[in-house]
Amino acid sequence: MTARKCFIVVAGLMAASVAHAEDIPSNAELFRMLKAQQQTISELRTELKQAKQERRAASTREAREVATVAARAGRDAAKEAVAATAPAQAYAMYARAPAASLAASRGAYIGVFGGGGSRGSSGVSQFGTAFFPEIAGGPQAVNATGRTDSGSVGFGGAHLGYEWAYGTHLLPAVEVEGFYLAGNQRHATLANPTGLAEQSFDNTFPTRTTVVLANMVVGFRTPYQGITPYVGGGIGAANVSIKGATSTQIAPLEAGINHFNSNSDSSVWTFAAQAKAGARLALGGSGAYLFGEYRYLYVGDANHMFGSTAYPSHAPTSPWTTSFGGTSHHLAAGGIGFNF
Repeated sequence: MTARKCFIVVAGLMAASVAHAEDIPSNAELFRMLKAQQQTISELRTELKQAKQERRAASTREAREVATVAARAGRDAAKEAVAATAPAQAYAMYARAPAASLAASRGAYIGVFGGGGSRGSSGVSQFGTAFFPEIAGGPQAVNATGRTDSGSVGFGGAHLGYEWAYGTHLLPAVEVEGFYLAGNQRHATLANPTGLAEQSFDNTFPTRTTVVLANMVVGFRTPYQGITPYVGGGIGAANVSIKGATSTQIAPLEAGINHFNSNSDSSVWTFAAQAKAGARLALGGSGAYLFGEYRYLYVGDANHMFGSTAYPSHAPTSPWTTSFGGTSHHLAAGGIGFNF
C-alpha cells in the first residue's frame, strides 16, 4: 500500500473515533437516566400496590354483601318455620334451643303393666278366748304368735299420669295407679304358751291385695334416642283381703276343727308405699312406649277379725283377732304405655 493510501485510512479511522466519542453520553447524563428509571419503577410499584388494595377491598365488600343476603334469607326462612309451628316449639326454634335433639315430655299418658316377685315374711298373732267351764280351768285366753312364711306373688295393674319438662334434663310426672297382687297364700305356725297347756296352731291365709297409690316420678333425658330412665315413689292404701282362712290346733291335736269356721273371711285397709326405678323405650313417633322397672312395695300392719269357733264338740270361743306386721315385696314389672 502506498503512503498516500495509508494516510487516507488513518485519517478515516480517526474521524470515526471522534464521531463515536461524541455519541457516548457523559457520566452526568447516565446518572440522570438511572434516576429517571428508578422513579418510574417506584411509581409502577405504588400503582401495583394500590390496585391490589382496591381488589382486596372489593372482595371484602362482595363477601360482606353475600353474607348479609344469606343471613337475611336464613332469618326469613326461620320466621316462616316459626310461624308454621306450635307456640312451644316455635319458641324453642326461635331461641335456638336444641329442642329437636331432646326427648319431648309425654304430657298425659296411660299405661298397663304386669309382673311378679317375692313377698317377705311378717309377724302374726292370734288372740281370742276359749270359754271352757271354770271346773275345766276356763275361760282360757289365747295369744298365739309366730311368723308367716315368705312366698311368690304375681300382679297386674294400670296407671294414669301427666309428665312435663323441667329444664333441659328432667321430666317430672305425677300419676295415680292401682294394681292387684294375687297368688299370695300365707302360712304360719303360731304358739300359745299361756294356756292350760302349750298350744300350737297351723294357720293358712289366702290373701289378695289391691293397692292404690299416688306417685311422683322423675325421668332423665339421655343422649340415647328414645330411651328414658326414671325413678319414682308413692304412698297410698292397700286393701288386704283374706278368704277361706283356716286355724287348726296341732298341739294338743284337734283334728277337723277350724277355729275360724263361723267366718273365715276378712278384709281391711292399711297403709302402702313404694319406690321404683326403670326405663322406657319409645316406639318411634307413635306415642307408644315399652317400659320395665323394679319396685319395692311395703304394705303396713293389718288387723283382721275372723269368726268364733262354733262346733258342738268344741267349747265356744270369742271372735279371733289376727294381726299381721308390715310386709315387704320385691317386684319386677313390664308394660306398655301411650301418650295422648
